[in-house]
Amino acid sequence: MAISIYHLACTETEQMMAAMLNVLDHAEGLVKDGKIEEEALMASSLAPDMLSLSLQVWRGSDNARAAARLAGRDIPPFTEMGELSIEEARNLVNDILALMRSISEDELEGAEDRIVEIIARGQPTRFKGEDYLLRFAIPQMGFHVTTAYGLVRKAGADLGKRHYLCDVFDYTVA
Repeated sequence: MAISIYHLACTETEQMMAAMLNVLDHAEGLVKDGKIEEEALMASSLAPDMLSLSLQVWRGSDNARAAARLAGRDIPPFTEMGELSIEEARNLVNDILALMRSISEDELEGAEDRIVEIIARGQPTRFKGEDYLLRFAIPQMGFHVTTAYGLVRKAGADLGKRHYLCDVFDYTVA
């Protein structure tokens, strides 16, 4: 049985963005418990040359728009990526989930062979749809969600793999 681009794109996006929401819930818990200031947490990075937590949310969310790009929808670039509050970050992720959920299976029919053009490393970059999804968008989502997870965990949150995997054990077979 073949796995459809629709199933891959939507399942991965749902999983990664649900994990990002878990990270943000734990970030909010740290702030509410007085363990860190919100601005400091959202501006934190793992190393001086890495993106802040806010920008990890932006980049993860941008890559989560993969299904919409594969569907041929006009997806404007995020041009004003700045620091976010936790609420703004959560709203961004929820907007991305709503966009993904608005895409029909029919829109992604044949998407594996469509050409997707994005700006990467400051240059227009073109991918065949399947390669864009499997070699770029999904790994990028995972990277940025994992980095956000690391930042919030480093700040003291009781965040574990179960928060990253979300509901994966609802899909086990007997």
